Amino acid sequence: MPDARPHWRATLGPMEMSRRDVLNGVLLAAGGGAICASVPLRILAAQTYSGASPPACDGAIGVDPRLLRGGNSPTVFNVAHWLRDRRLGFAPDDVTLAAGCDAQEGRFPITEQGPDVDVIVVGGGLAGLSAAFYLLRHQPKLKIVLLEANAVAGGNATADDQPPLPVRASTAGAYDAKPDTAYLRELYQEAGVDWNKHVLHWYEGDSYFFDQATPGVKPGYRGWRLDFIPALAKRKAPTATSDDPYDEKVMADLWRCVRAFREWGNKKGAPDEPPDLSDPRYDYLSRMSFASYLTDVLHCDPRVVDFYTAYTVDCMGGTPHHVNAHSVISFISTDYTEDVFAYPGGTSEIARGLIGWLTRGAHALTMRLEAVALRVDADAHQASVVYFQDGTFRRVRAKSLIMAAQAQSARHLVAHLLDDERRAAWAEFNTAPALVANVAVRDMSSFVELDLNYASYYWGSKYWSNFIIADWTTENRHKAERASVLTFYSALTAPPEEFAAERLKLLSTPFAEYESSLKEDLARVMQDTAFDFDRDVSAVFVYRWGHSMILPTTSSVFGSVRGPGGQLERSRAPRRIACRALGPISFAGQHTEGTPSVESAIASGHRAALEVLARL
Repeated sequence: MPDARPHWRATLGPMEMSRRDVLNGVLLAAGGGAICASVPLRILAAQTYSGASPPACDGAIGVDPRLLRGGNSPTVFNVAHWLRDRRLGFAPDDVTLAAGCDAQEGRFPITEQGPDVDVIVVGGGLAGLSAAFYLLRHQPKLKIVLLEANAVAGGNATADDQPPLPVRASTAGAYDAKPDTAYLRELYQEAGVDWNKHVLHWYEGDSYFFDQATPGVKPGYRGWRLDFIPALAKRKAPTATSDDPYDEKVMADLWRCVRAFREWGNKKGAPDEPPDLSDPRYDYLSRMSFASYLTDVLHCDPRVVDFYTAYTVDCMGGTPHHVNAHSVISFISTDYTEDVFAYPGGTSEIARGLIGWLTRGAHALTMRLEAVALRVDADAHQASVVYFQDGTFRRVRAKSLIMAAQAQSARHLVAHLLDDERRAAWAEFNTAPALVANVAVRDMSSFVELDLNYASYYWGSKYWSNFIIADWTTENRHKAERASVLTFYSALTAPPEEFAAERLKLLSTPFAEYESSLKEDLARVMQDTAFDFDRDVSAVFVYRWGHSMILPTTSSVFGSVRGPGGQLERSRAPRRIACRALGPISFAGQHTEGTPSVESAIASGHRAALEVLARL
């Protein structure tokens, strides 16, 4: 589940994600020659897609309203296609747009958006919002312009609260850990985030459904286990029972895993979020995959790797073979030892609180929405951004700039400013595509009857790994006949080299196929109840996140360069090289810290704000 810590736990909002969706892993180099024709681009900005279908670079899926919620807006998609297809060419005073999959082409002037400001923040996710927050906490009179591609800010931390959904439901990040640093507590307090209001106790977090689609399950085993991990934690010895879904060997290994991860959760300096807070003596864990940690360090049966695949694809966008042990341990040790919190809108409550703080009172923040950044330039004295908004190409200038867009966008917005070392470092980044679906349920009686926990995992789905109950941490949790929402998260098991193809699938798979898979999955896991998809489901919406999460591989967190003593040199990690300050430009975002979490996103905003303050 993209928690943002994303359960992603972290993590991922509509706007930033809509931009990510369409970038497909294709280089966004500027292109296209001078074109004499000119067309009114305000037509594009005004399109509502409510009548006859206009030209859509996505095909039919690009005008399907069931896939256009939560930031997947056609106008943002189309502008991103200009980038993807290398149709844009930039001159000092104008932009050329080459012909392509839509009807737009021509040469257009760049409108200067004066006067100049102190700081530009590109990206309105948690990284950009937190950067603006810390800047204004230190210097309240700073003039800041924040550019966000979507109609609302939030990035990975957004929600859908529009009818016919009966309750507010996350479109990405699901839950978050309680703050454990002073700067994080400051932000939550000022933003009005009451992390005790919707507590999710560690032993209430996950339910598991086991059947023959579960790798390694005992023959004939089928059913829900609501207390699987807490029950293992309570056992004094690895003794298997007849009710266990696995044989004695696997159960004993899982018992050892639970004990090991709980020990990590109580160990000083253990892997943490952001990872730079961890003790360097544990950096070696970043160089091994989580699968290797399970099989080579804990000596687990390979079926244990299969068990944890559901968790890692949900929280980190990759299988245990693709993500590193340091990052997984930082997540799972918290989940196995600490209470977290989960609002009905997921991590969007943090973004909502920040937006409220930034836009009220005397703060001099200007937030420009539906403003898609296209190019960043800089010299020793200032930075500028060319962006597209309301059918017009615009430019804003500032003394400093914080690039808080997701990794794929950030990389290409500054590509022409990079030297070979930075360019090679950016090439090390992998961003995982992800799907989220909100399923509106008219009557939750069957789910209350099962007494499912907040998140429910299962195996054998074509697209999904688990679902959460949106309002589970509210007082309505036990109301059987209420309407609510199930939020499903994707199960991407493809290796990073196939991510580009997976992104193309996001842009072409019909809604009906996603809906059919949801129906099949619910029929299987709810077959012993009265639940009926056709009768009980009132609506389904799908949200596509093409570059949703940074994939924490075995080289992305602390790199692979070792010093004379054999210790990894953190300063030589690709993220440190790629995202170090570039003149007046600082970088923020979960990718700059190495892991897809709320803590990493906010920490990056805090760090970038301090860098900028030191320059002003």
